[in-house]
Amino acid sequence: MTTNRFLFLAMPVRLTLCLFVSALMVSGLSGCGSSRHVSAKRVSSVGAAVSGKGSGASGASQRIDVSGSLPAETRRLLEEARRWMGTSYRYGGSTRSGVDCSGLTSQIFVNALQIKLPRSSAQQSEYCRRIDRSELMEGDLVFFRTGSKGVSHVGMYVGDGRIIHSSTSRGVIVSSLDESYYRRTYHSSGRVERYYAMISGKTGKNKDKTGKNKGKTDKNKGKTDKRKDKPANAPDLKQRMEESPVSVPAEDLDRLLAGVSRKVSEKVSEKVSEKVAADPKASKAVSVAADLTAVASAAADKEKAADRVRKALEKKRRDLEDIIDQKVDSVISDYFD
Repeated sequence: MTTNRFLFLAMPVRLTLCLFVSALMVSGLSGCGSSRHVSAKRVSSVGAAVSGKGSGASGASQRIDVSGSLPAETRRLLEEARRWMGTSYRYGGSTRSGVDCSGLTSQIFVNALQIKLPRSSAQQSEYCRRIDRSELMEGDLVFFRTGSKGVSHVGMYVGDGRIIHSSTSRGVIVSSLDESYYRRTYHSSGRVERYYAMISGKTGKNKDKTGKNKGKTDKNKGKTDKRKDKPANAPDLKQRMEESPVSVPAEDLDRLLAGVSRKVSEKVSEKVSEKVAADPKASKAVSVAADLTAVASAAADKEKAADRVRKALEKKRRDLEDIIDQKVDSVISDYFD
């Protein structure tokens, strides 16, 4: 009887534990999440994941191909992404010992291209320029809504309809966007503008350089033609200078330079005066400046005059004190004598 009563009381506890474990398993299937503190087991082998031997939980190929035809910046992103394959999941992490979804994309971009992304998947979604899913190319970000509060997971597109991301249950893996889970939770796709500017601006720059070089070639060609048109017996300036060197004493050269400098200064002053005279506002400003200078000069003169008066009064005071001292001494001497 006691045993049956104990079993009857333990049944609700067992049922609760089963429900709790089931909830954990469902929530850990995939996605970064915004508030889960989960550490996933490391993928069986980093080398196998990178080389493509075996597959992740999704069955997608784990190999990230880096084609030589891709732009250099795209190749750097994919190569950096390959280095993170097999890293375990850690909420809030951003190191090889554990990383979450937004930490992974942030580290790939900052390590490969020195582009700093916002930290959370929702902020990264707002940071990127929205693009259609059909426009996805390597390096674009793909966002998912795994909960009920908007974007909560992010991965980076690596080509062939696949993304690299940090799954809560498998760590950093490659998954296919065609899987039912990702089709159901897909939210949007975004493009990092700075990265796109890097890979899209190269063609234009090369064209500009080609145009500039072509222009230089045309100019050089024109110069060559001019040289051809030059008569054969035309005297060369350098040759004439070598044949008739001109020597100028250092003293004369100094005087010459001083005279040139003085003339230039006079000419500049004359031009400035003409500009001032032609501009009413400038003339008024010069007039005001002159008035202020005159006032300052008058004030300085008054200050000097006041200083002279103060010195004269001080001398008078000292003289009076001497006279008073003499009188007092004389009166005291007459009284006591």
